[in-house]
Amino acid sequence: MKNKNKKIVGLIPARFGSVRVKCKNLRLMAGKPLIYYSIKALQGCRSFDEIYVNSDSQLIGKVAQRYNIPFYKRPKKLATSQSMIDEYIYDFLIHVPCDVLAVVNPTSPFLTSQDIDQTIKHFLKSDYDTMLACENIRTHCFLKNKAINFSTKGKHPRSQDIEPIQALNFAVTVWNAKAFVKQFAQKGHAVYTGKLGFHSFEGLAAVDIDWEEDFFIAENIMKSRKKLKDYQPKWDSVLDKIINSNKKTAT
Repeated sequence: MKNKNKKIVGLIPARFGSVRVKCKNLRLMAGKPLIYYSIKALQGCRSFDEIYVNSDSQLIGKVAQRYNIPFYKRPKKLATSQSMIDEYIYDFLIHVPCDVLAVVNPTSPFLTSQDIDQTIKHFLKSDYDTMLACENIRTHCFLKNKAINFSTKGKHPRSQDIEPIQALNFAVTVWNAKAFVKQFAQKGHAVYTGKLGFHSFEGLAAVDIDWEEDFFIAENIMKSRKKLKDYQPKWDSVLDKIINSNKKTAT
C-alpha cells in the first residue's frame, strides 16, 4: 500500500519527562512498556517507508532498539514541559526529509495497524495539508455558559440529532511535510498548517492516556481484552421469561 510517488514516514514521539504520569512511555502496561503498543502497531502497517522513535532520552532509545525501530535523538531543549510540538517535528523533518509525516501518539495504546493505515489512506486521497485525529462527541456542549452545538431556545434536542463536537486526541496526526517545514520557517508554528482535515477514531482507538486514572483504566482494559471472546452478558432475573422466550424462538 506504499505510495510510490511519496516518501511516508511514521514517527512516535516519546519525551522522557512527563508530569501527570511519571515516565509514562516506559511504564509497564500488561507487562510491556506503554510505547511498545505504538511500535507494534506501526511495524504492522503497510503505509510507511520508514518509522522512528523520537526522544530526548537514550533510555527510550534502548527500548526502540530492543524492538528494532530506528531512534532519532532530539535535543534536550526540545524536550522540556514548555517545548512545543512544532519545534521537535521541524527539527526531525530538516534531518529526515519526507513527503508525508504521520505522528503516532504512544498514549493511544489501542490503535491498530489498520487504524493507522486507514488514516494515511484518508490523507492521501484528500487535499489536506494537516489531518488531525479526533473523537466525535455527540453530546450537549457549552463553552463559557453558551451552547455551542445545539440551541437552548426550544425543545431539548436528542443527543443523536445534534452536531458532534470534534474533540482532538492527537492519536495520529498527518502532515504534508514540505508545507509544515515551510510554514514553521516563516511563522515559527505549524501544527495547524494549511488546509485542515479530520479523521475520527471511535471506541478503544480513541482512548488517550493523560492522567494516572487513564493509565489504570487502560491497563485494566488491556488485561480484560483477552477475556472478551468468552464474555457472556447477564441480566436481572426479571428478564428471564423474555430471554427464555427469545431462545425458544431462535431455535
